[in-house]
Amino acid sequence: MTDTITMLRRRETAVQALRPRLPFNARPVCAAGRESRSTEGPFATHYTATASWLYINRISGSDRFGKVPDGYVERGDLLAAGRCHPLKIPPHLRSGDTLWREADTAAALEGPRGIAATHIVADLPPVDDPARWTWLIETFAFRHLVDKGMIVDWAVHVRRDAEGGWIGTPHVHLLATARFWRQGGRHGARHWQWFANAAQTRAVEDAWLQFIGTRATAA
Repeated sequence: MTDTITMLRRRETAVQALRPRLPFNARPVCAAGRESRSTEGPFATHYTATASWLYINRISGSDRFGKVPDGYVERGDLLAAGRCHPLKIPPHLRSGDTLWREADTAAALEGPRGIAATHIVADLPPVDDPARWTWLIETFAFRHLVDKGMIVDWAVHVRRDAEGGWIGTPHVHLLATARFWRQGGRHGARHWQWFANAAQTRAVEDAWLQFIGTRATAA
């Protein structure tokens, strides 16, 4: 007899397989729906900012709910990764997961719908040299996200086939802060200009698609 969790996991996986991925998708990271979904299914890495950071960097670890399912570690598709941040930033936030654990702690105080971060998945354009993707990603991140005060972790996921081509669509994950990260009276509070509404998200999507040349610039 198949257990409910396994059935749910299979159904979620099948839905994802049938639904084509959008060229740009930004989703808030929060724990909403966790109680009614499998904690081992495809949504398990999207309930916390820490889990999302572990996922995009292909690292094993745990978040505030416990160990994060880490089957992704063996995929062998992490091509490059990095962090883009403002010039003045505390040393302990320049790398590692402290930034995201602090965001998760703050979001948890607001219940399961408390947003800890924004997780973006965007298709990358064809390039002759994969190193150009790094330039594209970091230039975009600094120009459109860091310039607004956000800290952004990014990771390129793609694998090569036996002939040196790409398997699937090369894409980048960008994990952007949604809460004030500087120490002070507003530390941990939701930032009202960082993917706080649909218009802000759409503006970033338009900027990305224009930047990589898949959407014409408005006249």
